[in-house]
Amino acid sequence: MTLIPLGGATSPSQTAIVAPTPRAKGAKPEEIYRAWLEIAEQRISAEQVLIGGHAIQHGEQASTSNGALSAVFGFFDTLAEQVFTRSTDVGELSNYMAGDARRWRDLLRSLRQRSAAAKDAPRYHQLTRALAAAEFVASEPIDNSERTEFVLTDIGADIDDARLSAEVSANFMTRLAQPKATPNVAVVLRDANGDVCGEAVFAAPVAEAHGQIDKLFTATLGANREIANVEVSLTRRPVG
Repeated sequence: MTLIPLGGATSPSQTAIVAPTPRAKGAKPEEIYRAWLEIAEQRISAEQVLIGGHAIQHGEQASTSNGALSAVFGFFDTLAEQVFTRSTDVGELSNYMAGDARRWRDLLRSLRQRSAAAKDAPRYHQLTRALAAAEFVASEPIDNSERTEFVLTDIGADIDDARLSAEVSANFMTRLAQPKATPNVAVVLRDANGDVCGEAVFAAPVAEAHGQIDKLFTATLGANREIANVEVSLTRRPVG
């Protein structure tokens, strides 16, 4: 994902989602998925807790007495560094668990909104990292090999005066030895709290490409709250 800096944005400065550890070695996507399957029982219990309206409390630590929630939070929290530094192939991982990631993205988004009053709690910060990882896997990004074939450059966003609409533009470029279907373009709008206030997937300027192509991509997307940041990425998700 590419985060576009917006001139005049009023959102406060934030620390990075992940802080890479020296010489970190990423796990293979199939190993990560195996670890996900191993916490199946905890996932069922944790989902019931969240559906029941659980919210994070003031001062709540990253590790609490609720083992089921801790198992799920810990999985995505640990995954965050690997997917955002591309030390594992997040596109390949998404092939294994995009559906599960979408389910947990929705559950964790709702939990984060319910827990806004406890945003200084260590548990809330862990939730933020976990949600970011779940969102990235759910977005079905292209895999590492495709990143040499398709690229977006000169990405920009023009926000209207009310900060409720963004016009995104980018150069869509390909380097292909043979004809291939192109990925789509995902656009995510976020408010000052980092919550999603608009998202959509748009078709690339060409449906199939061969060789080197440089086409202008543009799209306009509305938001339900004031926009603070815009993210743009290449995705295998369908348009919509």
